[in-house]
Amino acid sequence: MHSTTSTYQPDIDSFRRHLRAENKSQRTTEIYVGAVTKFARWLVEHTDCQDWEDVEGRDVQDFTIHILDTRSAGYANNLYRAVQQYFRWWHGEYGMPNPMWGLKPPMVPEQPIPVLTQEQLAGLLKSTEGRTFVQLRDTAILMLLMDAGLRRGELAALKLDDIDLDYREVKVLGKGRRARTIPFGHVTCRALDRYLKARKKQRLAHLDWLWLGTQGSHLTASGIFQMIQRRGQDAGIRELFPHMLRHTWSHFFRLNGGSVDDLMRLAGWKSVSMAHRYGASAADQRARVAGQRLSLGDRI
Repeated sequence: MHSTTSTYQPDIDSFRRHLRAENKSQRTTEIYVGAVTKFARWLVEHTDCQDWEDVEGRDVQDFTIHILDTRSAGYANNLYRAVQQYFRWWHGEYGMPNPMWGLKPPMVPEQPIPVLTQEQLAGLLKSTEGRTFVQLRDTAILMLLMDAGLRRGELAALKLDDIDLDYREVKVLGKGRRARTIPFGHVTCRALDRYLKARKKQRLAHLDWLWLGTQGSHLTASGIFQMIQRRGQDAGIRELFPHMLRHTWSHFFRLNGGSVDDLMRLAGWKSVSMAHRYGASAADQRARVAGQRLSLGDRI
């Protein structure tokens, strides 16, 4: 228990149990609880509030302004929505007025994430060429990201049984604990096959985790992030991060004729707006290609 949040902590702990009872993922639970804890610490340091009942809408607004002054609008928006979930639970639990009624989250300026070109993707794979265990592993990871568009957390959570080389499919457990199966191509299948053969010779081959590290454990989500940044630097791609590859996968899927409905199912999205958001930075390119392919004049 953090000394500065002692009066708020019992309800934060109850909120955590509520999230677990609703079968929220560990990551979602950590994000929500972390945001509420941050807000509670801010209340202690900057207000006269003694308990949750003292919190008013202006306190939430001042907290949001404080975050906006020090961090990005996207980060402030995420914190706001997490605290909003807490007060919805708190209102339902105690029947007390929700201090966030009537408030709106901070606006996040539209900043489309760039997608990689085929030349950049080829350069990225060239940076992993070789037959060492790490080179084979990193190649397999990059190929799976390019072919299946997995989230970093989904990729890190994969177990050996989640990969089926015969059917060329990977099973993942996505947000909301929704399972889905995603196909991958022959080249990715070959990369995975080579990695799995090399994996059998590793000291930690007995572990269930698909991706093994070199420091006595499996490769974590953080390790995957660092690896991709390192490979990006080697390929001359500045500030590369895993989610950029998910946007790139989405872009090429649609560019090559894939439907929005199919993309949503493969990506694990419920809202069509997500399909339009991913790869948005290259939407004009897709429109031009579609216009050329569907030229009415060429069909007369």
